[in-house]
Amino acid sequence: MKDRLLWGVVGTGAIAVDFVESLQRSSRCSVVNVSGSSPAKARDFATRWSLPASSSSFDEMIADKNVQAVYVATPHPSHEAQAIACIEAGKHVLCEKPMTMDAAGTERVVEAARRRGVFLMEAFMYRCHPLIATLVARLRDGAIGQIHHVRADFGFSAPRDPSGRLFAPELGGGGILDVGGYPVSFCRLIAGLAENKPFAEPVSLQATAVLGPTGVDEHAAALLTFASGLTAQATCAVRHGVGTQTVVFGEQGKIFLPDPWIPGGKRHALESTFTIVREGKDPETVTVKTEKSTYAIEAELAADTIPNTEAPWPAMTWADSIGNMKVLDAWRAAIAR
Repeated sequence: MKDRLLWGVVGTGAIAVDFVESLQRSSRCSVVNVSGSSPAKARDFATRWSLPASSSSFDEMIADKNVQAVYVATPHPSHEAQAIACIEAGKHVLCEKPMTMDAAGTERVVEAARRRGVFLMEAFMYRCHPLIATLVARLRDGAIGQIHHVRADFGFSAPRDPSGRLFAPELGGGGILDVGGYPVSFCRLIAGLAENKPFAEPVSLQATAVLGPTGVDEHAAALLTFASGLTAQATCAVRHGVGTQTVVFGEQGKIFLPDPWIPGGKRHALESTFTIVREGKDPETVTVKTEKSTYAIEAELAADTIPNTEAPWPAMTWADSIGNMKVLDAWRAAIAR
């Protein structure tokens, strides 16, 4: 899309703030409307960020002819219905992860976008960042030889609030749905490189978890095995600070990323790094610099992709989102036994 892409935002929480703040400095994208859980919240949000409009309801916002694309930034149980409503209104959609509560829901959203011919992407913003493209290039060049194993973690310790979205089952609580998609998507991406494909699906999954008083997984780990023989360990948590690091292990060394999910460790960081450690050589720190923060990179990728309906790899394609959700479904099923 050559012209500036005009966005509406559904939701007024922290992640919506990060998105709107990033686009304040974008030359390709602008936020022109917002809807929230109440008209007052939407008005306050619009005033805070000097947006030209706010809407009293979600339906009013997606009816706004000035809105070309919608960023869905609500809690994930709302994603499917809101994404499909946006699509049916002819809007392009960037939907926060997970796109839906299960793979069947993701397939329904994808099919709606396919029928309507609009852009749709699951908002794993790290997959749009040049840090990942640089990592992929170095791995393809054989920086550590044949890839054998991946370890990917995303966990933090939040206060246990039984009624909050992280801990309430009816709100999709638990680490797997909240942040488990990140390590799983990373493992599938790297496993795909080992198979010379954009991504790979595990042929087996073993899982364990610590379930909290509300019944959701507060800490969970999965061991994935792929057809190439590559293994991967994915860990997530909402009550344990397991960290945000990934390590890719190869025949000749390893690559350590301190925080691929939020490159640079800050949502608006313009510099990020990873370290290559090889046998018999000094560690090499690879620095990746950008002119835009991560959310702006993601939104501008959408603008640059339209009128095509799927973002270019290594961003999340439709098949990648469906495959990722199938693994999350399997992980959740494994710990429920």
